[in-house]
Order: sequence, then structure tokens, then C-alpha cells
Amino acid sequence: MERIQRGLEKIRLKVQPRVDRWLADWKESPDVQDQDFTSDADFHIISQEPLRAKVLLKSIVVVVVLFVGWTAVVRVEEITKGEGKVIPSSQLQVLQSLDGGIVEEINVKEGDTVNVGDVILRIDSTRFESSVRENRSQYLALTIKAARLRALAEGKPFVPPPDIQDEDPKTVAEEVQLYETAKMNMEASVSIARQQLVQRQQELSELRSKREQAGQAYELTARELAVTKPLINSGAVSEVELLRLERDTSRFRGERDMASAQILRSQSTIAEASRKIEEVELAARNEIRKDLSDTMAKLNGFTEGGVGLADKVKHATIRSPVNGLIKRLLINTVGGVVQPGKDLVEIVPLDDALILEAKMAPKDIAFLRPGQPAIVKFTAYDFSTYGGLEAKLESIGVDSITDEKGNTFFLVKVRTLKSSLGPNLPIIPGMVAEVDVITGKKSILSYLMKPVLKAKQAALTER
Repeated sequence: MERIQRGLEKIRLKVQPRVDRWLADWKESPDVQDQDFTSDADFHIISQEPLRAKVLLKSIVVVVVLFVGWTAVVRVEEITKGEGKVIPSSQLQVLQSLDGGIVEEINVKEGDTVNVGDVILRIDSTRFESSVRENRSQYLALTIKAARLRALAEGKPFVPPPDIQDEDPKTVAEEVQLYETAKMNMEASVSIARQQLVQRQQELSELRSKREQAGQAYELTARELAVTKPLINSGAVSEVELLRLERDTSRFRGERDMASAQILRSQSTIAEASRKIEEVELAARNEIRKDLSDTMAKLNGFTEGGVGLADKVKHATIRSPVNGLIKRLLINTVGGVVQPGKDLVEIVPLDDALILEAKMAPKDIAFLRPGQPAIVKFTAYDFSTYGGLEAKLESIGVDSITDEKGNTFFLVKVRTLKSSLGPNLPIIPGMVAEVDVITGKKSILSYLMKPVLKAKQAALTER
């Protein structure tokens, strides 16, 4: 508006001096003054007639100049019109039941509006919940068993997980008892092996003592034999005594050597007993680790199975994946049986913005560009009362289309900035609207001159 006022002021400043000069030249005609009038009234009437004609003519000129200037300055929006309808912004959503079952409740009817996460219907999940509870019980039992076996395998105290202890104290108590029993059995097996080791160590000690005694006896008899041999020739010692000493020397040497051999065997037995202790512990822990591995494999299977069963319970509640409108409800009976994979509900998506598909004339398509603003006027709501929705041109068809009536057009899509005209004025797919795309601005003078320019271009060109 300020721009229009500035334009009019500029025109006034240019035109005003000329108008003032014209008015300054308006003087009484000499011819009129020289005439002889019967009265002053006749003189004034006749003298005013040229002035009035000039004022009227120049006023018309001023008005025309002002009007032309105004039409040249003022610009209005250039609009391309088309007819369209609201289409879903995404594909039709068809909800199905993965596992089937008996319908427990239906919470919607055709035509209802739903939001993301709203419960559409429920299928009886009792059988799935029973399986989930059974799976959970077995999962807890395997989890606590794995914890027990891990404690035994690592030689650590068994501390049951607090959450499982609160949820299933009976199973925890049984596993604690099994842990104590297994620990006692392992300790008993190791204790027997340790006792055998101690026994072998005692035998080794006895053999060493025996070897020492035999060695000392051998040394004494050998010395006695060495002293006695020279006396045999003088007859101081009988030959029988010499033979006895030789026999004792040989016997003690044999006992010494036998004890040495037995010591070697005993040392080997002790080493074997030590290894046996390690083998007993290792065998027990290996058996526990094998049991732990089998338990973990079963536990993983129950974990995956539990996820699957939980999904079945979750999928028994059919929820809306989008904000939308219930188009068709394909199951209407509570207590009816739904087959796995059967279609249950069709939902037309309703987003925060609307998509309209409009038909535009081929003669206007060259002036359309994605991103241009538009106004959408819905035929269901009077535009003068409810107004329209602001939108933007989103896409233009790559080729023209001809319908069955022979009308050719381009399909364009516009996206509105809002999804409704008000809280109680919903807009749903299928509604018809007039789409005005703003392609630019043009002065009023251009609009007025357009027919003249067209006529000029077409004039004198016919054969």
C-alpha cells in the first residue's frame, strides 16, 4: 500500500505543475468582453461556458493520466488455476494378523480417525502368554544353573543374581544346594588323591630311612671284614667268622641298593599322585565346563524363543502405525477367528500436511516451478467463510495426460502447510479443491494492454 501511495505521489508531482499552468491560462475571452449584454447575469453565464468546458476536459485528462499511472505502478499476483483432489501422502496401510487367533475386542469403526500407536483391535493372547511364562521359567532355571556351573568352574563362591532370587527363590535354593553338593564331591575326590600323595610321601620317607640304615650297616660290616681278613692267616679268627662277615656285608649292601631302587619308584609314584590331584580337579572342572556349555546353548535357544513368544504377545495387539483414517474394517465380530496373515484393517494416512494432485492446462505448465506458493480452496468449505490453506508446489508431471473425454492436462502435486482448516473442519483424501499457484506478479496495465497487444500481433496477418 505504501508503494502505491509513493507511486501516486510521484505522478501527482509531475502532473500538478502542468495542471496549474493550464488553469493559469484560463482567462476571459476578449470577444466576450467586447459584446454588449443586456444584463450582468447574461455576461457571467456566457463568459463561464468556455471555462467549464476546459475544466471538464482537463479534469478528464488528469483522471486518465492518474489512472494509467496507477495501473502501471500497482502489481497484482499472477495465478495459474487448476482442479485437484486430496490424495494420501503415503500408501494405504493394510494391517494383518501374523499368527491369527480369536478376536477379543474391536476399538474402532470405519471412518474413525486414529493416531500412531492407537489400539485398533486385540486378539486373544492367552496361549502365547502361557508359553511366555513357561519359557520364562525355563530361562530363569537355566540362567541360575549357568551361574552355579560358572562358579564351580572358576572355583569362586556361588552368588545367585538378586533379580532371579526375588523372582524364583525355589529354583535358586535348589541350585545353591546343588552347588554345595558338587563342591563337596569335588573336594572329596581331591582329598582322596591328596591322601594317596601323603601316603606315598610317607613310604618314601621310610625307604630313605631304611636305605640309610642299610648303608650304615654295610659300612660297619665292610670295615669289620677288612680288619678280620688279615687275622685269618694267624688263626686268630676262624674261617666261619670270616664267611659270616662276608655274608652280612653282602646282605647290607643288597638292602641298601634295594632301598635306593625303591626310593626311585616311590618318587615316581609321588609325582604320579601329584598329577592325579591335578587330573581330578581338571576332570571335574572340564565336566562342569561341558555342562556349562550345554546349558548356555539351551539358554540362548530359550532367549531367542522368548523373544519370538514376546513378539507373538505383542502382535496380538493390533496398533495403528500412522496417523490416519479407518477406510475399511475387514473383521467385525468379537469372538471371531482370524486366520494368520489375513487383512484386518485398511488405514488411509493423514499427515500434518496434505498432498493434492491437481490438473493444470498445458498452456500454463511452462510457468510452473517446484517451490512456488499456492492457495488451496476446498469446495466442501466456502472460501469466503473458511478461507483456504497455504501450500507449495512440490512436483510437476513429466508428460501430459489425456483422459477419456479427450482433455489434455499435466498432473502436479502441491503440499499444504497445514492439514485442516480448523478443529472441526477435517480434510480427508478424496476431497475436491481449486488450486491457485502463484507464478509471479504483473502490473494492472499489463493485464489491460494484453488484449490490445494480442490484437496487434494478429492484425493484418490473414491471407
